[in-house]
Amino acid sequence: MGALILRHDWSRTPIGTMDQWPPSLRTTLGILLHSAFPMFLFWGPELTCFYNDAFRPSLGIEGKHPAIGKRGKEVWADIWEFICPLINQIMTTGAPVYFEDQLVPFYRNGRMEDIYWTFSYSPVYNDEGNINGVFVTCTETTAHVVDRKKIEDIVALRTRELEEAHEALVHSNNYLQQLINLSREPMQVLTPVFENNRIVDFRYKLTNQAYANYAHATPEALHDHKVSEVFPSYFETSSFINVAKTFETGKDDNWEIHYNADGRDLYNEMNAVKLENEVVVHFTDFTRLKHLQLELLHKIKELERSNEQLEEFAHVASHDLKEPIRKVQFFITRLKKELEPKLNDSEKELFTRIESANVRMGKLVDDLLTYSQLRTPPDQKEAVDLESLLRQILDDLALEVQDKNATVQLVDLPVVHGYRGQLQQLFQNLLSNALKYTNPGQPVAIDVSCSRQQENGVDYYKVQVKDNGIGFEQEYSEKIFQLFTRLHGKHEYAGTGIGLSIVKKVVENHHGKVWAESKPGEGSVFTVLLPVVGEKEEVKSQK
Repeated sequence: MGALILRHDWSRTPIGTMDQWPPSLRTTLGILLHSAFPMFLFWGPELTCFYNDAFRPSLGIEGKHPAIGKRGKEVWADIWEFICPLINQIMTTGAPVYFEDQLVPFYRNGRMEDIYWTFSYSPVYNDEGNINGVFVTCTETTAHVVDRKKIEDIVALRTRELEEAHEALVHSNNYLQQLINLSREPMQVLTPVFENNRIVDFRYKLTNQAYANYAHATPEALHDHKVSEVFPSYFETSSFINVAKTFETGKDDNWEIHYNADGRDLYNEMNAVKLENEVVVHFTDFTRLKHLQLELLHKIKELERSNEQLEEFAHVASHDLKEPIRKVQFFITRLKKELEPKLNDSEKELFTRIESANVRMGKLVDDLLTYSQLRTPPDQKEAVDLESLLRQILDDLALEVQDKNATVQLVDLPVVHGYRGQLQQLFQNLLSNALKYTNPGQPVAIDVSCSRQQENGVDYYKVQVKDNGIGFEQEYSEKIFQLFTRLHGKHEYAGTGIGLSIVKKVVENHHGKVWAESKPGEGSVFTVLLPVVGEKEEVKSQK
């Protein structure tokens, strides 16, 4: 489906071209396209459709495929009366919905088919924290429902035969083994183990092949063993209590369990039915779906925290703060000029400190405004020649370079696809820090180089800025990217504690990564990963 999405003419859709898509849509599509579980996404005001390769077979050989980029109402016209209220509910309230083995007939393979689904609809939030889409995880359970109905029909038939011939074939292990093997879900037939008239465990009477596979055994090997012998954690979950309750009350029961097996975090939906003196238990493993849901919720919470933080800074660092700072500077200058003939050295020093503090306040406000503006990237990215950009930055820092007797090497810098202004802020901060945090009396050496690197199937440019400055303890390598974090006092090195936060935000806006490695007295290496977009980027030779 990824190739189909890339080929689609998105300019004719309400969500616009792919370079206009918000990070929230890209993140959700990343989860969808890389999942082996069937997934579908409705996005935007017209509920534009996306789905992955795992969902494709559910559309049949003939019928709705391809539906990428089409309106939801157009694709699902035959069942719109059913799913439209669900979508509206989620878009309005944000409350997810879940259906199991739901009959949803629709047209595929040249005819209307009765199709059963187990699915969940969950909200997807945009970059402003508003619901802008509906994420659907689903699996077709038609075969399961048909098999279950077959089993129910056969059980009913056997019950009638039992009334006529007491023993019939009810207790025929071979027959029952074949019967439960019809189900693709793990299934077990259990008999209770009593001590002092109390159920203390259950034994396997029959298991199907699916359950035996789950237990890493065979049905024959499991026969007559206690469940706790095969699964030592059996009593730590609610399964034993629920199965015993079903046996004692005769009432069907279903529940969910979450447990760890062989280092794997697993989620199962359990079902228990009593048949005479036995309990039939079957379950569905929905671990993959649960993990995807938890990952999506985690990303949503991260986005909400980020938005709250940015809104707070935008409020604090408003443009209204700049005018009072300019007025303070004006009055300081005027007052100093009028009083200068009468000032002694101590009073002149006091004026100098006041001016310095006001300048720091102005720089802090400017940095805060810069950081808050990074929340909304420009509409269009462009080709940015990093060599040309860094040389321009070095021209702006020429006095600092000369003052520190610095040598700066630029090696193999490419042309990247990004936001020019933000990339300038990123490397301006990194180079300024490299020139600021230096060892007294030691010539400064700064190397900026680039190589290619792959992570999780994504190709990146790996740009490294290396210096021979004062360095820092590695334990602070993550903390330094937090707002207002400074490892040195303002009297040792000037700064606001916002520069590296700007660096991190710019990298995030480019869907990249940044980290730092350092040792005290041995300098630092800041590594920036920027995604490679296409193969049009040009790599420069050593400068």
